[in-house]
Amino acid sequence: MLSVKYIPMQYYDAIIIRFTGDDGLVHNIFVDGGNICSRTFCYTNRLKNELELLFAMGESIDLWVITHIDNDHIGGLYHFINDSEFFETHHERLKEVWMNYGGKGDYEVQRTGTIGYHSGKELRDLLKKKRVNVKQDIIAGHTSTLFDATITVVAPDENALKRYVEWWNNNEFKDVTQTADGLIKGGEWDYNKKFKDFNMESYEEDSEVKNNSSIAFVLSYYGYNLLFSADSCSSLLSDGLKNANMLKDGNFKFDLMHIPHHGSSRNSSFVFLKDIICPKYVISGNGANRYHLPDKETIARLIAANPMGCELHFTQMNLKLKEIFANDDCGNLNVVYDANFTFE
Repeated sequence: MLSVKYIPMQYYDAIIIRFTGDDGLVHNIFVDGGNICSRTFCYTNRLKNELELLFAMGESIDLWVITHIDNDHIGGLYHFINDSEFFETHHERLKEVWMNYGGKGDYEVQRTGTIGYHSGKELRDLLKKKRVNVKQDIIAGHTSTLFDATITVVAPDENALKRYVEWWNNNEFKDVTQTADGLIKGGEWDYNKKFKDFNMESYEEDSEVKNNSSIAFVLSYYGYNLLFSADSCSSLLSDGLKNANMLKDGNFKFDLMHIPHHGSSRNSSFVFLKDIICPKYVISGNGANRYHLPDKETIARLIAANPMGCELHFTQMNLKLKEIFANDDCGNLNVVYDANFTFE
């Protein structure tokens, strides 16, 4: 049994991967966990319910992957650890965390800001304080076997991680205000444009240091292969997958792909999507957010890269997302407003 469940949390989501191991037990991998700024909505009313059910069945979190430190990804783990009584009761069930970070963490400096470094530092220090088993410096080429599942890391590469650690260490000694990440994308929706009118050759890649530090990985389980791209970008993903012989030229097939960075047009090039063989894709982004993600341009590339058709799953449904497809021809694309998957 292998299942993937997305817990909708407005902008980004928590991902829960469950599978049966060779020991006959069910094992769990969590990926990220929603926004740190929405404790009640993301954690108390959603993710904590999942944790309570899991722990009541006697199960553990074998691995929790924090792909990168943006606020919309680290909230679940951060609030779980800060939920003092609940965490102390169940802390032994959190077996391992993957998180790339910098700094020594042995001093305190006052910070301001609402995105990125500040919250990442707080989570790092919490993990150390609570003596959670954390592995860092997770880069492309790293492989890990968890019972019957194999995890192959395809991003970041060594250079992207080096840039990230240098950026972190520089900020550790400075008081830096970051109220927005202007590199994410432009300020307008492109939903009124027709799919056929997008230029497939046009692509300006995301070079933002935190996004490029994202831990992206392939989970392989009894012939199934699932690609979780986080907020990485096409060039890093392409290089990592090529080195792992996991692209079309190697006749490699994915059963599910998480489209990177909430469907931003700066992270999924047409050339990259053409190199992927996959029947099912997921976008974690509700359209009604300040970055106007997902971009319709990304979906246009997906349609062009899959002329025979594929499924595109959204983790939630709202009127804003429906605008993408209103009065337009999306070819053989099958749009599904649900992101729960079972592979048997």
